Parts: sequence; structure tokens; C-alpha cells
Amino acid sequence: MEAMARPYIAVVLAFLISFLTPYLVGPRLRRQAREELATGVRPRRQWAISGMSITLSIALPFLLLARGSPEAGAVVALAVMGGTAGLLNDILALSRIVLLTMAFAIAAAGVSLGVVISEVKPPFTAQMIQLGGWAIPATMLWVLAVAYAVILLRRLPRLTAGVVAMVSATFAVAALSVGPSGSAAAAGAMGLVMAGGAIGAVRRDYPALGSSAHWAIGFALAGITVIGMLKNTAFLVLGVPLLALGVPVGETTYAVIYRVGRGRQRLALGQRWELLHETLIRTGLDPRRTVLLFHLATFYLCAVALALVLVIQVSFLVKSALLLVSLLVGFALFFMLARIWSEPSGTAEDSVDMLGVPLARIDMDEALARVDQFVEERSPHMVITSDTPSIVRAQDDAEYQEIVRDADMVTADGRGVVWMARVLGLPVSERVSGVDLMEKICERAEEKGYAVYLLGSPPGVAEEAAQTLRSRCPGLRVVGTHHGYFTPEEEPEVVRAIAEAKPDILFVALGAPRQEKWIRRHMSELRVPVALGVGGSLDVLAGRVGRAPPWMQRTGLEWLYRVLQQPKRLPRLWALPRLVWMTLWEALRHR
Repeated sequence: MEAMARPYIAVVLAFLISFLTPYLVGPRLRRQAREELATGVRPRRQWAISGMSITLSIALPFLLLARGSPEAGAVVALAVMGGTAGLLNDILALSRIVLLTMAFAIAAAGVSLGVVISEVKPPFTAQMIQLGGWAIPATMLWVLAVAYAVILLRRLPRLTAGVVAMVSATFAVAALSVGPSGSAAAAGAMGLVMAGGAIGAVRRDYPALGSSAHWAIGFALAGITVIGMLKNTAFLVLGVPLLALGVPVGETTYAVIYRVGRGRQRLALGQRWELLHETLIRTGLDPRRTVLLFHLATFYLCAVALALVLVIQVSFLVKSALLLVSLLVGFALFFMLARIWSEPSGTAEDSVDMLGVPLARIDMDEALARVDQFVEERSPHMVITSDTPSIVRAQDDAEYQEIVRDADMVTADGRGVVWMARVLGLPVSERVSGVDLMEKICERAEEKGYAVYLLGSPPGVAEEAAQTLRSRCPGLRVVGTHHGYFTPEEEPEVVRAIAEAKPDILFVALGAPRQEKWIRRHMSELRVPVALGVGGSLDVLAGRVGRAPPWMQRTGLEWLYRVLQQPKRLPRLWALPRLVWMTLWEALRHR
């Protein structure tokens, strides 16, 4: 019974040691921990406290689990040695040569204590292969690589605790679920302990994690992977560790690629390499969003690793193919989120070219100001609100693309369009949808005395929409309405009726691209200062179709709400993955 309860006690102990640290250091240090430190400031006191706390939250619970397992005891030693070496660096600011020497010494000590990869199971074989004389160098390289990957996380504050919690939990589940290794159970319990300690440190008032905490965590994680996974199935040898450590490994890989790409192939131990998160921040991504992005990436990769181990029971070759697809999808999502959340560089141009569509760089107030200008000029102007299907349609329909490029104002109608524009690095920050623009124009029309005309939708809808607009804007002048189900023979009469009504603004709800082509064909006859295609906006105003809740509009899910209400719109969803693909291809092609 005592042996069964020991892992649970160890996890709780790790969490409590870590979680209670801010309460033990007092309110002043908790307040300092929340503050952004100036460049060059070394918070030695915070580093020492957090380093000792994290090291103890690993080492003390580990001791409860190390009984009868020399390899587990060796992992305890790795954590303590790593924490001690890191603490010396926090206090003395050691040179890179000294740090590298200490890291090699710790890895060698771990090997001498029994943390050794003596055999592995290659793919497509059922037998273990002895490494022989390669065991010691292979183990040392692996331990140093894992430890260094974790140590690099310290350069982005508030990232380490969340990443380590997810990585440790993934290692624990993988070690406990598969493999005949005698130390797998102890390694799994240790992974849970480290996850508990890391979760305790996920709080804003936690003292800054310095070298001590990162070194202790890095070497402890390295030891866990050796005794718990590298002696098991082929996928666990590299698949799970590399996926779970995807964020720090990606940081390191990017630093090497970036350096080589800039023509600096020579290894310089005293020179600082730029990591991926530093590039993202330099190019406009907020540090807090960078941390969130890396946490999401870690969660995704850990979920993929566990799915391939626990859920998908297929051959190694199939798992490798699924892994490749998952990595490509993950890279695409990471790249898009990084660009969407980044602040794009500004431009003096009034519009930007998005896949051949000139999107105006305006918000709602600026769009209304342009409408006022168009009305004052009295010459015909066309306004287009371009949603996702419209962007895609412009790639397939040459006539429609010409109409869009010749329009006097094209707004981004939809959160997806705004996001994909950001992926392309275009400074488009706000959506101006058709229904919102129509409502705001009618409010402006009431204020300035503009006359409006409603054309389109089934019989009766335009009249109901006009009643709704009059109830909201009592002074609005609606000089005419007409349904959109007129025949080609009736079309000249419809055009003549609109021209005789002399509206300042014409709202056309015939559906894209028919409405834009209709406006373009009859602009000279209509002589309307502003003609705007509004799609299904009349149905919304008439109450025939409900508007998505505000939270769905903010999160870009309005399209899902519309499809649930109108299943006939389902084929239009194909435009969304097409736009994503075209955007990614264009963005990567120009990178």
C-alpha cells in the first residue's frame, strides 16, 4: 500500500514545494516578479529562490521514488548537479566555456551513475541492438541536447513552466504505457512529479526562473527519457521526445538555420545566437502572445505524440507518415498564428493587394467618410465588401477580378479575410462587413439626408428590411424597393425605376458575383453616386436570417453559424481551405 501511494505523495509534494514558494518569499518579491525587468538586470535573488525551489521540487519527491532503482537515483543526482551548476551561473555569470565544461561533467557523471543508453530498438526489427562502445558518447550527446534545449527556454520569460508541465506529463504517460524497461515505471512517476512542480510555477507572481531551475529541469528530463523511453519501442526512441520537446528543439534548429542562412557557419562559443521567439518578437509579435503561441505549439505536439503512442496502433512506417503530415499541419498553423498575431509593418498606400484583390486599409469610420465623399462627388462609385468566397472567386473569374480591381472601395468582409491578409504581412486590421456597413450607412443617411434604394432578395424581403431600417432610423429616406427575382425582360424597367427614384445610395442584394456584375453593367444608366453589393444583408435586416452572436463574429466563426442556419451554403465552405492554401503558398513563396 505504501509503495502504491508513494507516487501520489511525490507529485503532491512537488506541486506544494513549487506552488508555495511565492508565499514564502513575501509580498515584495511577489510584486517584483510581476514587473518587467530592465535590460541587463540580473535578478539574482529571484533566480536563487526559484532555482532552489524547483530543484527541491524535483529532487525531494524523486528520492521517494528512487528506492530499489539505481537509475532513478542517478536522475536525482543529475537534477541536483544541474541545479547547483545553474545556481553558480546565476550568482557568478560564468563564461560559456565554463558552462560547457560543467555540462559535459554533469553528463559524464550521469553516465557513470547508470544513466546509459546501452541498447536501442531500430524500426522494422523486433530485437534490441547493443551500442557497445558507442553507448557512452551517444548518451552524453543525448543528455546534453535535451538539457540544452530546455536551458534555451530561459530567454523567453514565463514560457518554461508551461512547456515543462506538458512535456513531463507526455513523457510520463508514454513511459508508463509501453515498453519492458524495468525503470519505465519510475521514469513515468518522475515525469508526473516534474509536471506537478512545473504547474506550481505557472503563476504571474512566481520568481523569475534562472539558470538553476532550467539546468535542474533540463538534466532531469534528459535522465527520464534515457531510463524510461530510449530502451523501448522504435517510435519512442526519437518520436515522442522530439515531438514533446518540439518548441525548444525548434528554437535551436532555427538558430542554426538562421545563422547559416546569414553566412555565419563558424561555431562561436562566445556569440549569442538569435532564437525563433526573438525573431518573432523583433518582427512584431508581442512577447505575451509569443509565450501563448509556444504553449499552443507544445500542447499540439504533445497531443500528436500521445495519439501516435496510445491511440493509433499501426506500423512504424505508417506512424512516420502520420507524423510527417501532423508536423506539416502544425507548422502551417504555427506560421499562420504567428503572422496573424504580429503587428505588420505599415505602408503609406491606401490599399494593399491581397491575391489580386485591392483591400482598402480602413476601419468603419473611414469607410463611412469615403461614402460621404462619393455622395458629394455625385459621379457613380462602386463599393464591394469582399469575403472569403469573393477572394477565391477573383482567382477563377477574370471578369469578376477586373470588376473588383476597378471598384472605388473594397473592404475586408470577414475575420478570415483579415487573418489571411495578416498572414501575408498586409496591414489590414479591421473587418468592414456588408451588413454592418449597410446599417452604418443608413444611420449616416438619416443624419445627412441621403436617399437609399433597396434591390434584391425574394419578394417582400426588401420591403421588410426597409421597415426595419425606418424603425431604427426614423428619418431615413427609402425612395424605393424591388425584389431580385426579375427576368431579363423586366431588367430595363427595374433600372429605369431606380434611375427615376434618384437615390444617393443603392444597396444591391443579388448575391456575389451577380450583384457586382449587374452594378458594373448598369452604372452609367443608374447614375447612383454609391452602389454597394450587400449579399444576404436584406435577409438579415428583414429577420429572415439571424445574425451570429458577437463572440462568433469576433472569433471568425460567423460562417459556421450561417451554414447551420442555411445548409445550402455548405458548398461555399470549400473557399475557406482554398484561401488558406493560397495564402500559405503565397506567403512562403515570398519568404
